[in-house]
Amino acid sequence: MFIKGVIASIPIALGYIPVAITFGLTALTLGFNKVEILLASALIFGGASQFALISLMPSSFVDAVIVPLLLNLRYTIYSCIISQKFAIKYPFIVAFGLTDEVFAISLNAPNSEEFILGLELGAYLSWILGTLIGVLGGSILLSNKILMPSLTFSLTALFLVLLIPNLKGYHILSAMIGGSISLLFHYLGYTSVGILLAGILTPIVLLKIKVKG
Repeated sequence: MFIKGVIASIPIALGYIPVAITFGLTALTLGFNKVEILLASALIFGGASQFALISLMPSSFVDAVIVPLLLNLRYTIYSCIISQKFAIKYPFIVAFGLTDEVFAISLNAPNSEEFILGLELGAYLSWILGTLIGVLGGSILLSNKILMPSLTFSLTALFLVLLIPNLKGYHILSAMIGGSISLLFHYLGYTSVGILLAGILTPIVLLKIKVKG
C-alpha cells in the first residue's frame, strides 16, 4: 500500500513542484539565503504559511510567526478526521505530512496508514525538489515572462482538479459556502482573511445544518 500511496501522490507532485519553485524564487528575491529557503521547505512543509512567513519576516518577526500558525489551524480539523478514519501508529509523522491535497485524496483512500505515508512522502519530496529547483535556477526562471505566471497558477489548478471529483452530497454545499465566504472577503480586500475564515466557518456551518437536518 505504501507504493500505491507514492503513485497516488503523482498528481500532487505535479502541482507542488511549480509552486515550490515559485516559493524558492520569491524567497530569493526577498533576500533569504539558499540554506534558509531549503530549511523552510524541509521543516515547515506548508505552502501558504511559508509564503506568509517570508513575506512578513522582513517587517515583523511576531507577525511572521503568528500568521502562519493561524493559517495552519485548519490542520487540527484535518487531523481529527484522519485519526477517526484510519488507525494511526505514527501520528507525528502523519500530522507533519498532512497537507490540503493529501487530506483531499485521503478522504477516498484505502483504509491504510501505509498508503497515507506513501502519499505524504511523494508530496514532501516533490516540494523539496521544487524548492531546490527554484533556488538553484532562480535567475533563469525569473527571466522567463511566460513561465512565471504558469508557476503561480499551478496550485490553484491543482485544487480545482482535486475538488471536482469530490463534489458530491454535502461536499457541494461545503464548496459553495467556503467559496462564497472567500469571494466576499476577496472583494472587500481581505483575501487571506477570507480563506482563513472559510476554512474555519464552513465545517461549523455544515455541522449545524446536519444537526438540524
